Amino acid sequence: MHYRLCGLTLAVFLSACSGGSDSEPEKAPSSFTPQVTVPKIDAPTPGSAVFSYGPEDGISRSSVSEEPASKSQKITVKGIPVQFTASAGHLISTGSIPIETGLNYRDVDAAIFYTAYTRDDLPKENRPVTFVFNGGPGGASAALDLGFLGPKSYDDDASDKAKTLLWKDNPNTILDKTDLVFVDPVGTGYSEAIWPNKNEDFWGVDSDAKVLRSFITRYINANNRQSSPKYIYGVSYGGFRVPIIAQLLIEKGESGYLPDPSKKPAKVLSGLILNSPILDINSDCSSRYVSCHGVLPTYAMVKAFHDKSVEKPDFDLPAFLGDARLFAVTFNNLYKSVFKSVDQKISDRSQWNIYLQKPESEVFLNRLYKITGIGKLYKLGEGADSNPWIANPNMDSREFVKRFSPQETLQMNDGRYFLEKDTVDPVVDRTDVNYDHIKSYLAGFADYKAKSRYLGSNGKIILHWNYMPDQHLSVTGDRFASAIPDLTFDVTLNPNLKVLIQHGYYDLNTPFHKTEVDIENANLSSRIPIKTYLGGHGIGPGKTDGYEKVLAELDAFYDQPAVVKLAAFNAALPEARNP
Repeated sequence: MHYRLCGLTLAVFLSACSGGSDSEPEKAPSSFTPQVTVPKIDAPTPGSAVFSYGPEDGISRSSVSEEPASKSQKITVKGIPVQFTASAGHLISTGSIPIETGLNYRDVDAAIFYTAYTRDDLPKENRPVTFVFNGGPGGASAALDLGFLGPKSYDDDASDKAKTLLWKDNPNTILDKTDLVFVDPVGTGYSEAIWPNKNEDFWGVDSDAKVLRSFITRYINANNRQSSPKYIYGVSYGGFRVPIIAQLLIEKGESGYLPDPSKKPAKVLSGLILNSPILDINSDCSSRYVSCHGVLPTYAMVKAFHDKSVEKPDFDLPAFLGDARLFAVTFNNLYKSVFKSVDQKISDRSQWNIYLQKPESEVFLNRLYKITGIGKLYKLGEGADSNPWIANPNMDSREFVKRFSPQETLQMNDGRYFLEKDTVDPVVDRTDVNYDHIKSYLAGFADYKAKSRYLGSNGKIILHWNYMPDQHLSVTGDRFASAIPDLTFDVTLNPNLKVLIQHGYYDLNTPFHKTEVDIENANLSSRIPIKTYLGGHGIGPGKTDGYEKVLAELDAFYDQPAVVKLAAFNAALPEARNP
């Protein structure tokens, strides 16, 4: 497999510019040795620990409280009062890191921070609980809580006038359908490794999944949710980590949970929701020398938006996308037979130059021009200096956003918008205003008063992330930089597992059709529905046209009592069917 120059530093992953914390954590003494059992300690006050987020950082177990802070709350969702408890705190994950090369395991791994919203007035055996993960790797969960899936949002305009945040009930929360647990991976939020472990010990595809699987199991056991339906929700790289976490949970089965005090049987895992996922990095042409056919329908939708075609009354979206998908097939076939060698690290243009002298090259290149708006109509004999498609027809998203408009640069996360002058693309500088507000929000809403700053995006993690898979896992297939084998394992080993994938048409970061192709190539198309929307990366309220469709399809997903049959799922919402 050949890599592009950027290697694994993909646009899809967070690359924030800084990490660290306001002060140093309590470090273990130099004479510290690994403990075989968790020592008995006097529990510190919740929020009193001070966390640090660098690769070599770790915190003493004795400084972290497992007692959550909590408050009773009430909001109104769809006109119905909802009473619940907001909680925030840490749980210590256990048993995921081997000692040296032996088979024994350390008893403590990391302090994982979470924010939970639970309906305590409903029977737990029927009440779902959903664990929510952001992407990156390096992103914390607050961006998916405030104003997104969680119970509260705020009015920007009113807050500006009042000079303070004015919180309001979030009409888009899914708390009416499921309890919610927002989880911060190691090195983000308020999560840190426990000595003698270091943060970077958990910065890899499988070490990350193992420690988060351990957290989920501990949360379930600590809160007696063994018999509850369980879901995992992931955005962007979160959609990559979720199938791996699921594989670990499914393989462990009921043995991972303590007996339910009610003696009801445990439910291992009910469903997965993957929002704007990247499932296979190896098929991403922004980081590998592979065909870019998976992003062509996104280019078409971006052009259609900017030339106002989407707004026309006679715009037939299903037909438009069907045509774009068919052209993607033609493109991929020509890539394999004619211009694949143009795109390699050591370029060979001989076959491509021969093709450019044939009349059919005009048809192909002019279709590329019309579907993308980049370049110009091609005539036989023209040189590469006059048309970018002649130089290399396999244009990736990074090149597309630069070439689409001579005066402006498109945003990778949402091709409907241009970058403001002298600003960094949000896909690289993943700052989020919610990361600034979460500390005060937690103090007021859940009574969690933290000494540390909340690290929303840790740019150091992407530089240390390890994509080498754990060869001891039972999943078959090539797992390097791919979660497809894990996803296949999940739905094979658990035939009742529900899976929903969501994508935005204008997302140049994780293109919707690339996922369609990945799922089709894995023979999962009849098993896993992919829902698409008029939005960008990370389908969320405020940035997705017709967000009520998203909510309706989430409702239908949670309401499905057993395995999602694709035809049945679509039939449940005929007015919201995808093209």
